[in-house]
Amino acid sequence: MRLSQILKVWVIGVTLVFVQACGSTPAVKVPNIFKKSDQKPIQEASQKSGHVKTKIPPPFPITTQSLRGERIDALLTELVKEGSVPGLSVLIYEGDTETYFGATGYADIDTKTPLKRSDVGRYYSMTKPITGVAMMMLYEQGKFELDDPVSKYLPEFSEMVVFNGENEDGSLNLAPSENQITIRDLMRHTSGMTYGFIDTPIDHMYNKNRILTYDQTVAQFSENVAELPLLYQPATQYNYSVSVDVQGRLIEVLSGQSLGTFFDANILRPLNMNHTGFKVKTPDQAKFGPVYGFGKDGLFAMHDGDPRIPLGLIVDEPFLGDLAFESGGGGLVSTIDDYAKFALMLQRNDGTLIKPETLNLMTTDQLGSIPNGDLGEGSSFGLNFALKMTPQNSGAYTVPKGTFYWGGMAGTAFFIDDKNDLTFLMHMQVMNPNFLDLRKRMTTAVYGTTQ
Repeated sequence: MRLSQILKVWVIGVTLVFVQACGSTPAVKVPNIFKKSDQKPIQEASQKSGHVKTKIPPPFPITTQSLRGERIDALLTELVKEGSVPGLSVLIYEGDTETYFGATGYADIDTKTPLKRSDVGRYYSMTKPITGVAMMMLYEQGKFELDDPVSKYLPEFSEMVVFNGENEDGSLNLAPSENQITIRDLMRHTSGMTYGFIDTPIDHMYNKNRILTYDQTVAQFSENVAELPLLYQPATQYNYSVSVDVQGRLIEVLSGQSLGTFFDANILRPLNMNHTGFKVKTPDQAKFGPVYGFGKDGLFAMHDGDPRIPLGLIVDEPFLGDLAFESGGGGLVSTIDDYAKFALMLQRNDGTLIKPETLNLMTTDQLGSIPNGDLGEGSSFGLNFALKMTPQNSGAYTVPKGTFYWGGMAGTAFFIDDKNDLTFLMHMQVMNPNFLDLRKRMTTAVYGTTQ
């Protein structure tokens, strides 16, 4: 079994959402069983002049947080009613205080299993920020410099060639790389590599060579991808790619440990992320449901071997079977609360795993004048994080300036809004084709307005 590609979300995102509050009923008619009303019994006032006055308190105080909760509740319901998602949940922290959680719809439509807060899902590219933190832990140990050539540690990348158009006979015109790929290039997606999901001759070669199959080790992956041409000259263009999987191999070489072992010892266990890993833990397998796609009849549960799954993707065995590849770019499973532990560590920036100045470096624009590809207007890229560079009411992603974020192709997403000390997380398991609209609607619900 294999994975030909990791599709691009985006985020890349990655992936965030919400619109106006409305009171429609979910199509699957699953109530929001995770929020209890604070409504109190009606209390009668004393009778005066033969007239009974009844005081009816509101069900909850009218505050910024309660209004936000109403908007998000309404949007979750509306999205399920529309058939855009089988179910989804949202978690918000302000500082270290949880100020919203809501979940609506199903984890499994066929069995009518409601989505639960404890559900384990495929977090795909939300693995990338964790890989980035692992890299910077090694950076702090003096294991590398950001502008070191990757070939210093992975010699297979020492002599790369770059796609330079097609010849008249249809063959590829290849030119020597003008620059060495640096570690900074890997972490800001300017390595010149690609992923395989866009229509270029190099992407087609990625597909033909099964570059992201799960029946290889991380070392074998690195050697295989280094044999293929680059799509762009290094340091000239942002292009979302397998660069973070190469980072995974660097972590192995620099630490002397497998990627999974390094994650467990240095990030997952210290943060008590007990449901996160490259495999679903045995006690969690009952909490690991299907991931959904869209067909001619709407949502359908994806399973390995289904011809409707794009690019030959396999969605079950990599996380349940005994396959070799630990993907630093997209291999982790997690829960919304587990990932929140990682996100809150970033929000606090208190030196728990990496120094504050190191995270500040990761969340500083690393592209400068380099074209930002398809990140969208108003966004740029740091080191394994996307960044919002313009005010909230401008750009393609209407989060406040200074927010950093990412997401996964099955609809998981998070952002850290430093301006408002707000951490947002979203969990779903659906490869939604309309994430740009979802992000806009979600941010409208979170903030009430983007103006």
